Amino acid sequence: IKSPCIKHCNLNTNGVCNGCFRTTQEISNWRTMSEKEKEEATLRAKDRFRAASLQVRNTRSENDK
Repeated sequence: IKSPCIKHCNLNTNGVCNGCFRTTQEISNWRTMSEKEKEEATLRAKDRFRAASLQVRNTRSENDK
């Protein structure tokens, strides 16, 4: 599995990259992870991305009121 890094590295206060949405631990362990572990980390990152997108969308909706 190819790294989900998009070269927009910037960690938020929770230790999650705002570019690929992996944790610092997932980023640092990527090269030694099995394919299964990489797949699981990628799915968790996608979940984090979706959650962040919903939060932004909800914040915008609140601001429009």
